[in-house]
Amino acid sequence: MQIIKRSLARELTTTTLAVAFIFVALFMVVSLVKILAKAAAGSFPAKFVFTMLGLQTVEVLSLMLPLAFYIGLLLTLGRWYRDNEMTVLAACGIGLTQLLRPVLVMAASFAMIIAILSFYLAPIASMLIAQIKQDETSRYEAAAIAPGVFNEISRSKGNEGGVYYVESMGRDGLMQQVFAATSHLGRQGVLVARSGREIQDKAGNDRILELSDGVRYDGVPGQGDYRIIDFERYRIRVELPAPAVRRTTYHGMPSAQLLRDSSPGAAAEWHWRVSKPVALIVLTLFALVFAHSHPRQGRYLSLFVAIIAYFFYSNLLGIGDAMLKRGRLPGGVGLWWVHLLFIAVGVLLFLRRARNLPLLPSWRRLRARPLA
Repeated sequence: MQIIKRSLARELTTTTLAVAFIFVALFMVVSLVKILAKAAAGSFPAKFVFTMLGLQTVEVLSLMLPLAFYIGLLLTLGRWYRDNEMTVLAACGIGLTQLLRPVLVMAASFAMIIAILSFYLAPIASMLIAQIKQDETSRYEAAAIAPGVFNEISRSKGNEGGVYYVESMGRDGLMQQVFAATSHLGRQGVLVARSGREIQDKAGNDRILELSDGVRYDGVPGQGDYRIIDFERYRIRVELPAPAVRRTTYHGMPSAQLLRDSSPGAAAEWHWRVSKPVALIVLTLFALVFAHSHPRQGRYLSLFVAIIAYFFYSNLLGIGDAMLKRGRLPGGVGLWWVHLLFIAVGVLLFLRRARNLPLLPSWRRLRARPLA
């Protein structure tokens, strides 16, 4: 039995990690495209691209691992059924009931990792993402220069703001063909420069656009104070406002703080974090049931039914989470009604599978059964 346990643990761990790696790789590719698009549009500085990517990956990892373990267990036991290894084990007196304990032990190990991610690491990642997004709309608004689009110049002392446009930018940060429209002390000005560069003042609080070899058209055309000024160097100060203090979202709240908060949103977030490790245990029962494949049914029918069961379970959890946030469910009930419902169904299906009974009773037998 120890040899079987070690073989099961090795193959199940390898398959689960492989599935998790595929999920993470796909998520990172899709997220990287979206983050690069936002960075190219000037939403936030490019230096935060990989920081955002890493934090978002940590944030969703607690959602990927239960599904990865579920699919890993389906693939592992499915191969054992196809290769008749389960038949040999059953002939030796080792059935599905004897495999339940080692599988649950492995599921508990993964559930502990998911609990750490859900209750500790994911909230920290969500909080850091919220801080970066906060800086994205305030302090780093002027720091992101996107060639080919109009960038806004925030208002500062004596400067009523404006916009500037950069045609292209080299790898060294040198801007080519810069256009700027500013308003200073009530006077409108338009600048056209051959090149420009972004520098930082000594205090390190403001950023300065230094334009070179250009012309400034100052005032209103047709009036006597209208001026055309050629310049070699022209600097525009872009003041970075202090970050606004915002309320931390429930996703970024520490778990201990969620317990002290009696609002429906805090209760929904707490039960959602609890659901992640609990869902892995529930899905383990369904994986033990749906991993069985009959030679006449094909190898993919049970896998298809298992995926349908997962989507039904996850969607019902989502519905319960939305009801909690709106206050339509008491916080004490939470999402436990969903878990208990699927645990009952999973135990019933497992007992029928362990006794080699069909998962659903045959309607022909029910109709043929004489009434008492």
